[in-house]
Amino acid sequence: MKKNRGRYQSLDKNEKRAAKRKYMSYEDVPLEDYRDNDPVPANMTKKFLRLFVILFLSVVLVLALMNIEKLTPDNISHWFQYDLLGKTDGDGYPVSFSGTAVNDENFGLISGVPAYCSDTTIAVLNENAGTYQENQHAYANPIMSINADYGIIYNTDATGYTIIRRDNIVYSGSVKKKIFSADIAGNGCYALLTESDDYLSKLTVYRSDNTEKYSYSFADYYMNTVSINKDGSMAVLSGVAAKNGGLISVIYVLDFTQESYMQRYDFDDTFIYDVKFLDNGNAAAVGDDAAFYINIKDGKKLDVGYSLRTLTSYTLKRDGGMILSLSTNPDGRECDVFVIDSSGNKSDEIKTGKKVLSMDTKNDRLAVLFTDNITVYDMKGKITSTMESDSDFRKIVYNDSSTIYVLGKSRLSKINIK
Repeated sequence: MKKNRGRYQSLDKNEKRAAKRKYMSYEDVPLEDYRDNDPVPANMTKKFLRLFVILFLSVVLVLALMNIEKLTPDNISHWFQYDLLGKTDGDGYPVSFSGTAVNDENFGLISGVPAYCSDTTIAVLNENAGTYQENQHAYANPIMSINADYGIIYNTDATGYTIIRRDNIVYSGSVKKKIFSADIAGNGCYALLTESDDYLSKLTVYRSDNTEKYSYSFADYYMNTVSINKDGSMAVLSGVAAKNGGLISVIYVLDFTQESYMQRYDFDDTFIYDVKFLDNGNAAAVGDDAAFYINIKDGKKLDVGYSLRTLTSYTLKRDGGMILSLSTNPDGRECDVFVIDSSGNKSDEIKTGKKVLSMDTKNDRLAVLFTDNITVYDMKGKITSTMESDSDFRKIVYNDSSTIYVLGKSRLSKINIK
């Protein structure tokens, strides 16, 4: 007994406590007595959290450096509200647009998503037809021009205009004289071509804060189109005048640091429909009997005649040059399509044998809308994809290599390229 008692006495405190509680329930044992004796050390937890924070901040820093130009307070707010919180969830395309009509020129992409201006509404949708914004307007003849993240809508032959971004109206204002044309740069600088008391027309350029930056008056021509370059430092314009009973047109290139024009080109018996300042610094123009590519640096002009064919459709793209559809028939059938890229290179002509309704390009692919289908070609004229069309379809806009947005008579659609 002494031996056993001596052994018992030699037990340490934990063993004594366990022996006494041999037949006791764990519910009767204090928590500290059966707690895990090997917990994760506090310093290990702190090291893990510290490592996690370092890795997270490293990823954020890399993404920030890759998208440094896009890290503005507005874009961060957009991402948090609309992408993270999903404020623009939609039910998918096709979707009816607000209003009764949308002109072809009033449909495009702003910040990579569809935007349109109908006879009553300015709207921007997301990839699933959710609404970023939908605002009413009172313009009788609205025209919309988009450049990257900005858009400007102006009331033709009136004085009002509105500037938008993807999810909001940035500014609404008016000028004293009627607006003939307007355009906006990728940095928010914009240009208004208007009437003038003392001249035939006047160009006024505004900074993104709506303060005046530059103006130029035209005494000899009624200017009717304007396009501003991506950083808001130059513009290309076209205008018309009468001469000896005939029609003459002109193209001006203006540098906002110079008092006089930088370049000027005159055309007899030609009417210029549209001009576009390209993102690479050159310019393109489309007329009724020829198209023109202008190298701004050396002032050289490339003329592209239509060879007795009729222009049936065209598309001017800031990042892609111009696309032309020409027909040998007065009714617009049997069209030939080709591209003049932003460097002035002409692609092979594609003889479609059909009437062309609309065209667009993306990544060396040309999409053409016919009455019965949408066909995608490479720049050599080889068909790479064909999708069914709809009698409602009027205009196509290439979104990326896999999707095309379509403006119809009453709705907007989204087509997946096969």
